[in-house]
Amino acid sequence: MGYPKRATLCISSQAGCALACTFCATGQFGFERHLDAGEIVAQVAYAQAFLRQIGMPGVPRRLTNIVFMGMGEPLANYDRVRESIRRMVEVMGISARSITVSTVGIVPGIDRLAEEPWPVYLAVSLHAADDELRTSLVPINKRYPLARLEEAALNYFQKKGRRLSIEWTMMDGVNDTDDQATKLAAIAKRLKAHVNLIALNPTPLSEERAPTKRRIDWFADRLKDLGVNVTVRDTRGREIDAACGQLRVLSTKQRNSG
Repeated sequence: MGYPKRATLCISSQAGCALACTFCATGQFGFERHLDAGEIVAQVAYAQAFLRQIGMPGVPRRLTNIVFMGMGEPLANYDRVRESIRRMVEVMGISARSITVSTVGIVPGIDRLAEEPWPVYLAVSLHAADDELRTSLVPINKRYPLARLEEAALNYFQKKGRRLSIEWTMMDGVNDTDDQATKLAAIAKRLKAHVNLIALNPTPLSEERAPTKRRIDWFADRLKDLGVNVTVRDTRGREIDAACGQLRVLSTKQRNSG
């Protein structure tokens, strides 16, 4: 994802995903395998080489940020993800402060990551602010409910001193209500977290759709009124089924047509 002062690489940690979040194509099509540490690092090495040798107009010729937000749940592949971070930081010389690990809430993984020596950012893909709704969207919430997740996230923040991010995929009539905004604001304020809102990208096995831009802006303004720092994120890659939540669709289409 290229910007005038930033080049962010979104990397995968698994082929597929076993966590079955209802609105995500990766989870809808199941899990194949974990990626090895070398396969994870290769994504970074390739992007670095591409930017140095070819580049993108108006984008820095080096990676400025790396986010584990591609295919798979990073903390479900903990040992390989840990090794990939070690290689990025200790071998490739990438700053740990430019790396973000995103999770839907694997509490033991968050606890382990808090004990590691690298101050990477933690992003929690929340999507709902009460257990009933969150369990219906993110089934792993049944094992690690919101209270346990919030406790682990707060512990991470206190140990690392790194601001947390809350990722919130906006779904029309599902989690774009005033009730959800109020509950989300309470969580974000307790964690001193920044909230990122992103419109849902359509997937073949979900009937959920994104709210209108007006509704998303209203939700963002409501959070701001409640004292929360919030950003409405751009959607990148939708035209090639490579946007957030779509990373399994294209390969499945190709396989079925082959």
